Amino acid sequence: MLVNWNTIFVVQVLIWLIVLFEWKRLKNAPKADKITFVTILILSALLSFFQLDNLPGPMTFLDYIFGPLGKIME
Repeated sequence: MLVNWNTIFVVQVLIWLIVLFEWKRLKNAPKADKITFVTILILSALLSFFQLDNLPGPMTFLDYIFGPLGKIME
């Protein structure tokens, strides 16, 4: 799987900008809000490493699971 480094770089820059602008508001927020904020940003950073455009959709997964069952029922 070929990694698009430009996309990863842009996502990382956007994450740091979000942290810089939002951290002032989060200083007084509860701990659960800070954990949620950081978790969402980490997940978005991790997802930037995958080419989500080329991943098969849910119908491919369902066809893989139930395809043989459909052939048996015919």
